[in-house]
Amino acid sequence: MSAMDFKKNTDLDFPRYATPAVSTKEIDLLGLLDVLLAAKKRIVTIVLAFAVVGLAIAFLIPQKWTSKAVITPAEQTQWNTLRQMMVTLQVLDVDAKVSRGDVFNLFIKKFQSQSLLEEYMKTSPYVMSQLEGTEVDPLELHRAVVNIAEKMKATDNTQVKDADKAPYTSWTLSFTAPTAGDAQTVLEGYINYISRIVEPETMEHIRDPITLTTNF
Repeated sequence: MSAMDFKKNTDLDFPRYATPAVSTKEIDLLGLLDVLLAAKKRIVTIVLAFAVVGLAIAFLIPQKWTSKAVITPAEQTQWNTLRQMMVTLQVLDVDAKVSRGDVFNLFIKKFQSQSLLEEYMKTSPYVMSQLEGTEVDPLELHRAVVNIAEKMKATDNTQVKDADKAPYTSWTLSFTAPTAGDAQTVLEGYINYISRIVEPETMEHIRDPITLTTNF
């Protein structure tokens, strides 16, 4: 039996957003929009700040390794900076609603998307290594992608035994491969891939109300 541990760093140092003066509301809104766009890379991590518990716990099954990541919505302390920004927007009559649960649920929805999973697998070096030495045609590639994609799982931990005793919502993400390194690399890569998709959608939920307000 073997175990691997790695973490996803979610601690970021966000700039403080001062509440704009009411008399210059339109100018402040435009400025705030610029700040949001400039801080995009920082916001992506905080809105996806999952409390990763035991990321990439790998255990041996007959000639297979499974890497697991247990994720939960961002903790309140991780969400404070973004929440303060939302309060600032509300003062400016901008209704930008993004909650920890909304972002977490969007991540799970995208992670379970078969089309996104297959798209990721098509560009994965792991898939190409499985087909190395063979003549690959589109049909064969599709079959390989589908077969490998079936090994990626997302399990709602509230559905398991004694789930009612857990103090928080969590999901277990896992991937099974012939080696521990492959299992860990593919799972981590797919988590990052989905995070990069969720980030711009979350930004749109924040940016759209600001744009609408500044246009009036």
